[in-house]
Amino acid sequence: MEYSKEDLIEAKSKILGYEENIGTEESKKIWEKNAQFWDNAMGDESNEFHREVVRPKVTELLSPNPEDYIFDIACGNGNYSSYLAQRGASVVAFDYSKKMIELAKRRQSQYAKQIEFCVADATDRKSILELKRNRAF
Repeated sequence: MEYSKEDLIEAKSKILGYEENIGTEESKKIWEKNAQFWDNAMGDESNEFHREVVRPKVTELLSPNPEDYIFDIACGNGNYSSYLAQRGASVVAFDYSKKMIELAKRRQSQYAKQIEFCVADATDRKSILELKRNRAF
């Protein structure tokens, strides 16, 4: 299913239509509600902005290789995690939306050996520490 630029702008305005400084729990509720829409909109390749602007620059900074173990914060539907996995990196990918992680696991199932998807809150130190593995990120 394809979404127009107007559909994405409308979705963004609905998401941002809440008070400016919403709390983590309210934000999580919004993402739980919008997870399927976001997954559908991003599809397997993400949107043009991510493919043409974000991905090249982040990849340049990371310079991923098969020896790398990368932490993907707020991974969404896992598109960038799969991009890293295609380059041989191992990834721990997390998002605070349980629904988003379910969708990511389904969408990126072919990379299950290289990507570990987890539910965790980047704003919660304890939540992040629980993701610690026996390798350095």
